[in-house]
Amino acid sequence: MLGYVKITVDPEKVKVDASFEETYPFWVILCDEFTKECVDVEIQSWQEEHGVIEELEKIADVSKDEGLIKIQRIPLKDDNRAFLKNHAANKEGKLKWFSMRYYDNDGNGSIEVRDYGFEVRFNKVTGAYSEEVIQQFANPHTEAVFYDVDVE
Repeated sequence: MLGYVKITVDPEKVKVDASFEETYPFWVILCDEFTKECVDVEIQSWQEEHGVIEELEKIADVSKDEGLIKIQRIPLKDDNRAFLKNHAANKEGKLKWFSMRYYDNDGNGSIEVRDYGFEVRFNKVTGAYSEEVIQQFANPHTEAVFYDVDVE
């Protein structure tokens, strides 16, 4: 049976002045390993996040407005992957994108990053694969749980 893994960063356990690397110690492995098979990512930003939106406009294939949200679809070419990995932090040391959804070749949303990176979901995973994900995301301020209910 397939299910999903939900990783939650507990903001109460993160130091107030924590760096990006301290808050999201999993970011590099997420970008380097877990999104390898993904072909593009859809990033949602709030319309008032002008700097973030303008920055993504340069690499987005598709950009559309949906109410209070700006949605940008970005192909995961090597240079875009490097940008998303190395330029993800805002001035406060937090993830600058509100929501990200990584897609595979079949158009399935396999990995979601929500709430500025405080929640990460791996969709449609086996119990065995979930153990690998949970191990990689384990740290003192995250909780990683496998749910054996298939949710998209």
